[in-house]
Amino acid sequence: MKKIISCLVVMALTLGIMSGCTPNASKIADMILTNGIIYTEDANNTKAEAVAIRDGKIIAVGTASDIEKYKGDSTQNIDLKGKTVMPGFFDGHMHPAMSAVDYMFSVVVSDVTGVENYAKKIKEFAVSHPDLKVIQGAGYYRSDWDEIGPRKETLDAIDSTRPIIMLSNDGHSMWVNSKALEMAGITKDTPNPEGGIIQKNPKTGEPSGLLQESAMGLVKKISIKYSKEQYKEAILWVQKLFNSKGITNIFDAKILLDNPNYYEAYNELANEGKLTLRVKGAWFLDPAMGDKVSSNIDKDIELSKTFTSSYFKVNAFKFYSDQVLEEETGFLLKPYAHRKDNWHGIKVWTDEAMKKAFEKIDAAGFQIHAHSIGDGAAKYTLDILESVRKTNGARDSRHTFAHCQLMTSQDMQRMADMGMTAVVAPYWMQVDDYFWNLYYPYLGKERASHQYPYQSFINKGVNTAIHSDYFVSEPDYSRVFYMAQTRNMQKGAFDQVYAKSKYTRNEDLNAPLKKDVFSSLPQASERVTLDEAIKSSTINGAKQVFEEKNLGSIEIGKSADFAIFDKDFHSINLEEYSNNPVTMTIFEGKVVFDKSKK
Repeated sequence: MKKIISCLVVMALTLGIMSGCTPNASKIADMILTNGIIYTEDANNTKAEAVAIRDGKIIAVGTASDIEKYKGDSTQNIDLKGKTVMPGFFDGHMHPAMSAVDYMFSVVVSDVTGVENYAKKIKEFAVSHPDLKVIQGAGYYRSDWDEIGPRKETLDAIDSTRPIIMLSNDGHSMWVNSKALEMAGITKDTPNPEGGIIQKNPKTGEPSGLLQESAMGLVKKISIKYSKEQYKEAILWVQKLFNSKGITNIFDAKILLDNPNYYEAYNELANEGKLTLRVKGAWFLDPAMGDKVSSNIDKDIELSKTFTSSYFKVNAFKFYSDQVLEEETGFLLKPYAHRKDNWHGIKVWTDEAMKKAFEKIDAAGFQIHAHSIGDGAAKYTLDILESVRKTNGARDSRHTFAHCQLMTSQDMQRMADMGMTAVVAPYWMQVDDYFWNLYYPYLGKERASHQYPYQSFINKGVNTAIHSDYFVSEPDYSRVFYMAQTRNMQKGAFDQVYAKSKYTRNEDLNAPLKKDVFSSLPQASERVTLDEAIKSSTINGAKQVFEEKNLGSIEIGKSADFAIFDKDFHSINLEEYSNNPVTMTIFEGKVVFDKSKK
């Protein structure tokens, strides 16, 4: 009996020693990050030194000594050497695959400005692609022209035998040549389609070469149609870009039912395990669908059920409440200041049609994701959302407005009261050529000085997330953090595009507005802190898409998604931000970008 007891004691002691020295085998980490500055973005804004990961999940967060016990023989140990770690970033509204195919298979001119530079790049592409039946591309800036916009004659001089179709950088207009107009059957007698404008030469009445909003659809039949394999190739290419920026989650804000190559490319890549980020998305609905809106909602919902991978989900619907100010199509409460015809812009949906669609979508438990630029667009869309809430009953719907260029304080409060998300773009919070050439004359000084609220949304209690609207802006969180705090363009960005232009840049954040000077966008009260900008880029993005229990912060049980920077933004000067890019990105515990291995 004594021998049996002695054996049991020895066994117990042995097991006790083992458990005290090393964790249970199920708790040995696959990877440990240690000796860093870790911003967890949890409810208490906790900072840590180290984190342990197993099976793609976070199993411990704490000091370096706390995490040491999770190390085993097979553990990958990453010594951060003082680097800064944040949760993987969310981009809450973009057009990734749509933009990526343009970058890969057409001509993109967004890296230059000026008519001559656009023409040069388009011509080089046309000459080097003699077998293409259509010259297609994107990226020109609307601020380089007057209200009539770019002229067809510039493109005719490049190639008059093939159609040339160029999408603007904001995606709300097309610059086309005479051949494209001819093949699309557009003449001086062609009426403006509902919700669109065919710009005309004021002297001749002939189409000038600019198609705005729904008028772009008139050339759809001659545009290039991309294959599923091209979309897949483009998605894999662009996710490398996003991973290099620390992005692990994106929201594709325009998925079309009639383009199966597009969504099937996403779905196949997700099922093949080739996505190194998660894609949420929204089906696009347009009032031009007419009687098909309701049936398309049904088809979209059924299709969503077939997307079973956690890496690709479509559980929202995208609406345009209005368009954009630069095309005079954003919908305003008060008319455009530079016109004498009482023009308020384009209200895309009728109240009746929008309400009917919203009610059906909301009742099905799907999210509404609305493009809202003008204060008039925000007001009528919120009116309808409040009506739907009364009809269907309140729920945690988290309906979303993207862009939010102009909005009244009262409407911000209504967004807060309904638990909505405002997805904002610090990238656009600046006094630039768009401000001086378009917004200032179109809105007048008072309204132009009250664009792009940010801190006001936070003050009201609105969940506020970040977006780039790629390819309108290329995502870069060093830039986000800088512009959110300054509402001014970074020096590097200015030098890259505008150094040889008539414009100058003022670094003084308190400088008054001065014509053709790039400076801080009023109001100073809309600048946010660095910590608020980080939250908008991480945990608030997770809340936008109902994923805050699994993503968006560095906490036990959540996915191990991290963006790692060389320096801590809190300890460097604002003007140094552009020299602090992402050095490593980790997605579900695996390194998907390492700057040192490029």
